[in-house]
Amino acid sequence: MIRTVSVIGIGAVGAIYAWRLSEFLGYDQVRVIVNQERQKRYMAKGMVLNGSRVDFNFVTPQNQVEPADLILLATKNHHLEQAIEDMRAHVGPETMILSLLNGIDSEEELEARFGPEHVLYGFTTVLDSTRVGTRIDFSTEGIIYFGEKRNTRTPRIEALAELFTGAKINHVVPENIECELWAKFMVNVSINTISAITRGTYGDCANIPAIRHLIVDTQREVVALAEKVGIEGLGEAYIEKYQKVFASLEYGGKTSMLQDIEAGRPTENNWFCVRASKLGKELGVPTPLIDVLGRIADGAEAVQKRRHDNP
Repeated sequence: MIRTVSVIGIGAVGAIYAWRLSEFLGYDQVRVIVNQERQKRYMAKGMVLNGSRVDFNFVTPQNQVEPADLILLATKNHHLEQAIEDMRAHVGPETMILSLLNGIDSEEELEARFGPEHVLYGFTTVLDSTRVGTRIDFSTEGIIYFGEKRNTRTPRIEALAELFTGAKINHVVPENIECELWAKFMVNVSINTISAITRGTYGDCANIPAIRHLIVDTQREVVALAEKVGIEGLGEAYIEKYQKVFASLEYGGKTSMLQDIEAGRPTENNWFCVRASKLGKELGVPTPLIDVLGRIADGAEAVQKRRHDNP
């Protein structure tokens, strides 16, 4: 049974799940790890979810704590190194670590630091939350996909499913978690990047033909990469599935990468298009669209940062 959870990353994803878990287990049982500056700011202002203030149990990396049964990691990729350091005190012999980070690399990094016996594979999708400062608004809470690397249905998978059911967190334990991770990578490389470049919302990406067709063509390049590395099952059915997902979300909802661009924050382009381009070169798989999109995204990010820093 999972009784204590530590959450690191209290953005548009982490805040929703920290809130659901806190309501179910009790706020004392769910620790949100932040640095001292953020702890002071958040404790003074609280987090605001859909207009209601939520006061989480904030702790700093310096606080003495008992190891958590579960650590839920929901930072951006460029914060992973710091997150690993900040969560060390929360990892004990039986601690499960579930990463919700985008991309295909965080699990391997966590395994290298803490051992594969601690790490589950996972991600979240169908989430349309938007964060501005400490305010987070959402109409869809998303779905967490998770599983063992080898897709075995272990007792800890059952315990986590029981926890998420109790906390009213939508979740799926798929037959092949690695295929699902690559499907999400396919989405990140395509819709995240293209929405950030075009400034298109979820509705725009689903309904404007020029954007929709570009997304699909880019996803086919990721499918070719997946086939080359031995991922089975990723194909046209997943492309069609995610087209329907985009269309089901709030029209004005924005991808995380578009939100980052608009706020002048660093994007995850290095873990999306740039990562896929490098993999394509290593494997000898042509990725012409991904290559160009990655370069445009880099340029768009640099321009937006300059405008943000020098208005």
